[in-house]
Amino acid sequence: MLRYEDIKDIYDGRFYGPDDEVLVGTGGCAGCSHCCESDMGTSIVLTPYDVYNISKETGKSFDDLLVSFIVEMSMIDGIVLPHLKMDEGCKFLVDGRCSIHSSRPGICRLFPLGRLYENGDFKYVLQVNECIVNPRTPVKVRDWLGEEDLEKNSLFINKWHKFIKFEEKKVGEIREMNGYENERLKNLDEKSLEEYAGIVGDSELWEEQGAEEYRKNKIDSHTEESELRIKEIIKTVLGYFYLDVYDYNEDFYPQFDTRLKKCLGAIRKI
Repeated sequence: MLRYEDIKDIYDGRFYGPDDEVLVGTGGCAGCSHCCESDMGTSIVLTPYDVYNISKETGKSFDDLLVSFIVEMSMIDGIVLPHLKMDEGCKFLVDGRCSIHSSRPGICRLFPLGRLYENGDFKYVLQVNECIVNPRTPVKVRDWLGEEDLEKNSLFINKWHKFIKFEEKKVGEIREMNGYENERLKNLDEKSLEEYAGIVGDSELWEEQGAEEYRKNKIDSHTEESELRIKEIIKTVLGYFYLDVYDYNEDFYPQFDTRLKKCLGAIRKI
């Protein structure tokens, strides 16, 4: 995915569809593994489909990938997501070649393409300064991505993108409401704070703690409750989509749809 303030600074000014040709051909990257050797930070974010394919290919569960320091978790846009650990390059790079090439993550398949999401769908763009190989040859986007069923995969990508935005919004709303409530408590005069304590059933606490201690403890309590809700949401997402092992003898997409429905239901109750 693209993570820039203004894509006009990094793309060639065109949008591409699956059957358009784009200058991405590198001759199989013969003699070059620059992008795989680089410190890419947290940029190679893994979708559930990526983890399904990598686990199926390597025989390593998501837990195995974590404890092997192949994958790590980071806070990205306010939520926790898994990504390849790239501080010293990709762990799947062996003798200058990708050891899981047929099952490589979607972002690796895209490179140097990116996706621009608009109006519930996405278009492909070419990031002009990302790949060091020049000159490059024209290749049809569909062929470059090499997905067995690109239409099914594109539908999944859209669903996952919308879900991540839903999760980000849910988490953001919890933090925002906590901020509003804490700010309100900070600005209540002592009489209003005492009335508040009575309304929420904290009269005894008010008597024991006094105004300022009660105010501080209430603010801390609200923040702790909010963070616990956020952690529960993140834990739920990771559980449904990453930690619960998939059936590798079955198609991924129906399994994802089932998990998506269950996860949405669970998050809405948190």
